[in-house]
Amino acid sequence: MTTSPSALDALLATLRTEDGQASAHIDEGWMQGRTAYGGISSAVALAATMALHPTETPLRYAQISFVGPVGGDCSVDTRVLRQSKSSLFVDAGVSSDMGFGTAALFAFSPDRQSHLDHNRLTMPDAPDPGTLKPVPEHKVRPSFTRHFDMRPTSGPRFDWKSEVGEYLTWVRFVEEPACHPMVALLAMGDALPPAAMALFTEFGPISSMNWTVNMLTGTPTTDDGWWLLSAKTGYARGGFSVQDMMIWNRAGEPVMSGSQGIAIYA
Repeated sequence: MTTSPSALDALLATLRTEDGQASAHIDEGWMQGRTAYGGISSAVALAATMALHPTETPLRYAQISFVGPVGGDCSVDTRVLRQSKSSLFVDAGVSSDMGFGTAALFAFSPDRQSHLDHNRLTMPDAPDPGTLKPVPEHKVRPSFTRHFDMRPTSGPRFDWKSEVGEYLTWVRFVEEPACHPMVALLAMGDALPPAAMALFTEFGPISSMNWTVNMLTGTPTTDDGWWLLSAKTGYARGGFSVQDMMIWNRAGEPVMSGSQGIAIYA
């Protein structure tokens, strides 16, 4: 019996490398309006980087700028900035017929021996995902979100309002991918709406401008495919919002931290 590849694996199967450059096709199912969802353009940049510059060293850090729209047939150009015995720094740019779209800097670095062992990134209390309702279908729901099973801990919809500007949601792929776990986690990590939307009293367009990612483990794993994603804004003014982001696995272990700057047109 054969099974069909997941939507993410199917996209990554289009990845080709030739003469130091990579190409891939981001189909309509991963779009968010006129551009690809930021998580998928970031994942394509990472997958291309790993294909062009293979390393056993795990991803430690990513800095991503969403410069412009991207989608369809894409090319990825990379450049090694520095390579030492233990670390590798590569920048990658994703372009398409719409022009230059996503700029990424990836740092690969191993764990090191240290006398410090400190963790205050405790997972907040959250109901079991099996007890929560999934995000319902809606005419304005972006196409890419249908690749994820999302279970908000508050709501049960994403349009709930609060004075805190925060989303806390269990997320897993509808079809579990078989690709590299770092690529899969990056593809999922930006799946929540910007946390400032929880503060909206009127609807308006939004656009992610950047995304900083810190990988807290070189081997991210979870049970049943579920990850707990958090997005929390502490500042939204003048059409600009900043938010902190976290991902924990089912065991409550922190696996990824990050931050994001978002343009708000409302």
